[in-house]
Amino acid sequence: MKTLPGVILVRPQLSAITDMQLCREAGWNPILLEYLNLKPDFLALTNLSAQCLNTDVMLWNSPATVYLAAKFVPKNLQCIHVAVGKASANALYNQGFTQIICPEDGCDSEAVARLPLWLQQKGKFLLVKGMGGRNWLPSHLKTLGWKVEVAEVYERIPQLLDWSMVKKEKNLQAIYLTTTAAVKAWFGQLPPDLHALSKSLLYLVHHPRIVDALRQYEVSIKLVSNLQRGLDFLHSCRKE
Repeated sequence: MKTLPGVILVRPQLSAITDMQLCREAGWNPILLEYLNLKPDFLALTNLSAQCLNTDVMLWNSPATVYLAAKFVPKNLQCIHVAVGKASANALYNQGFTQIICPEDGCDSEAVARLPLWLQQKGKFLLVKGMGGRNWLPSHLKTLGWKVEVAEVYERIPQLLDWSMVKKEKNLQAIYLTTTAAVKAWFGQLPPDLHALSKSLLYLVHHPRIVDALRQYEVSIKLVSNLQRGLDFLHSCRKE
């Protein structure tokens, strides 16, 4: 039986649900390494149903946020749901939401800020996210006249990577990293006997900040707008 080529995903499990499905549909075997455990804040989640009332726009910053918080938000809420990327948009759709938009030219705060929506109307904006992280987008939207609220619905708990998942695979070709924290976890915990493998992989990333974080490790990097684009690139390389 032919072994499928493998792609390593360094992500929390809830964020990787759509990614793993994309890999399998494209003929790749996804190897999930969880560098974070997402601990729900049940008080914040319980308060979310009231906090989202009279909201004009809700922004969901990751698929994990959708899977953790969607059941606390009424499906008939009359607002626009903005997803940071296509994976988050798909998660919202699968949870029964409508009026979903996401950027076509990236999957970060800057791409969200470029959406015409922010200049076409004003109102109440609610960002649903984990604790900590960047505050650039809420600050930016305030300058545009939006009333901004933030719901931090989970805590990120670092955890050790399960390297046995990597060592048992015989045909690993690429790795997908979505944060600089994932870069630090991968190289900071990398066992010496996997050093050669780490150099042989193609590193798929979706943001220049992650490219910068990887440069010191002298690895092959491909900047893509999302994982689907990365898989398309891998497929084209296999055909050549």
